[in-house]
Amino acid sequence: MKHRVVLTAVLAVLAAPMLATPARVWAATPAATPLQTEMAGKMLDFIDFKAQVQIGMDNSTLPPALLLTRPEWQTMFKAAVTEELDHDMPVIDSMVGQALGRTFTDDELRVGLKIVSDPALRAIYLAAQNGGRPPETPIAKATEDALATPAGQAFANKLQVINDTLQPLVIEVTATVVPGALRRFGEKAETVEVQKRAAAGYAPAK
Repeated sequence: MKHRVVLTAVLAVLAAPMLATPARVWAATPAATPLQTEMAGKMLDFIDFKAQVQIGMDNSTLPPALLLTRPEWQTMFKAAVTEELDHDMPVIDSMVGQALGRTFTDDELRVGLKIVSDPALRAIYLAAQNGGRPPETPIAKATEDALATPAGQAFANKLQVINDTLQPLVIEVTATVVPGALRRFGEKAETVEVQKRAAAGYAPAK
């Protein structure tokens, strides 16, 4: 059936990296509406956005020589990123919401919310991302029905090219998260280093 083909397309698009290329400059746009922001939050939750950012941060450029002598820094850095992501998600949701508002109508977003809220569809996506076997759980009939509507089909069709809209956000998201994450990490590392220096008999910093 046509909506099953569309469902396959939805899964394929959601499995692709959403924020992966250099940014471009665009003109100021209106703030995201509550509907657009809600859809952004659902979509980012669907792809397990926070986990993807953490994986990217695991490959950060903390000095290897320091990590050899201070392996606890890696744990501190992960904690700092997690804390900053939790702090910044409303900002990131609004960024993605604005981008979605440039592509989808409100009717398409309402139907899209039903589609990306399906836990079975999310489980299939996450299994595919992790190289695992898709679960046997069937997609809800409500999801298939939503995809069969004109708005659902339009949502799925536009989703296939949404990366063009979302790709420029990589720099904005990075610029939002990195300063706070580095500050949080610095505070954690500094607390430990001050204690180490005091125990070693070094003079305190000014």
